[in-house]
Amino acid sequence: MDRLFFNLIMAAVALMPLQLLAQGESASLQPKTDKHGFYSVVDCPTSLSFIKASTEEQDDGSYNVNIYRGKELSQTFNLEVTSGDLYYLDANFDGSMDILVGPAASRNYSTILLWDDKKGEFIPMEGSVLNGNMLVNPSKKILVSQGSGSYCSEYYTIYKWKGNKLITSETLVEITDSKAYKEYGVKRHYTVVKGDNLDKIATNKKLETNKKSKLPTEWRNILSAFGM
Repeated sequence: MDRLFFNLIMAAVALMPLQLLAQGESASLQPKTDKHGFYSVVDCPTSLSFIKASTEEQDDGSYNVNIYRGKELSQTFNLEVTSGDLYYLDANFDGSMDILVGPAASRNYSTILLWDDKKGEFIPMEGSVLNGNMLVNPSKKILVSQGSGSYCSEYYTIYKWKGNKLITSETLVEITDSKAYKEYGVKRHYTVVKGDNLDKIATNKKLETNKKSKLPTEWRNILSAFGM
């Protein structure tokens, strides 16, 4: 009886898509975090044995992402991103492997395809596309981007998940040229803006400082993780 039960179990496992069997192994593929708990998206795997995906640029500049089960095309997504680069990571911290599509680089746009375990397929994240270099902090369950707004401005944005939607928590705005302070309505080098309120930086600021050491610890750690 035990042998029969074992054979039945093995037969059932053999029929399951390899992708479903391996999705729970995402933690073992996670890059090593730095002393502040961050790793960079560009250090993530760009290919996996249990997820087969390819990209192709379209005439309008968008990219199609094709996902396969074995040799069969399973899903196709048309995405407004800067390139068809693929990075595999647990982006929403649910224990399953997701796909970031795009270059994850400054002044470039990317987005994320999330694995839905109940549906057994990928779904596009909700919310705006991501702009800039990307860091991930699994312990705090946040994503952070760094992007250039102009010749004199840098934006560091903390994102948190609300279901499948990526929400802007707050942004550190760095104005590197004091001559541009008036243009941006700020008085000092750094400004922390709560929520998604960058259109009116001056009226939404909660903290301004001209010294990195006076920033909240979390922001000092983020700047250090970006090598700033």
